[in-house]
Amino acid sequence: MNWRAAPFLACLPLLAACATADLYELHQSAVLAYDSGEDARAEALYQGLARSAPNDPETWLRLGNLYARSNRPDKAAEAYERGLLLAPSDARLWYNLGIIRQRQAHASFIAAHQYIDDADPLQARTKAMIERLAPAVAEAAPAAEK
Repeated sequence: MNWRAAPFLACLPLLAACATADLYELHQSAVLAYDSGEDARAEALYQGLARSAPNDPETWLRLGNLYARSNRPDKAAEAYERGLLLAPSDARLWYNLGIIRQRQAHASFIAAHQYIDDADPLQARTKAMIERLAPAVAEAAPAAEK
C-alpha cells in the first residue's frame, strides 16, 4: 500500500459517517418542510435527496406528491415511476400514478373536445368521457406517506 494513501483510507469511515449525517439532516429538513406545507422548500430538498440518495422510493413518492400538488402531472408520473423501479410492490406509488394518469386522461378529453365539430360523432364520446372522469378526478387525492 502507498504510505501516502494510508491517512486518506483511514478517514474513509469518518467521511462516510459525515455524509450519512448530512443526508439524515437533509431528510429531516425535507420532511419538516413537506409536513408544514412549505412545498417549494420541500421540493428543493427532496430534489437534493434524489440526487444524493436516488435509491429511496419514499423520496420519489414525496417528490411525486409535490409535483402533483403543483399541477405538474408529467413530472409527478415520472417521480412515481422512478419510485416503482425501486419498490415495485408499493401500492401507494401505483395508486398515485393511477390518479395522475386519470387526471391526464381527463385533461386530454377536455382538449380534444374543444377541437371537435358539433357534427362529429366524437363530440358526444369525448363529452361522455369528460363527464365520466370528472367525479373521479375531483374526489381522488394521492395516497399519503407512511
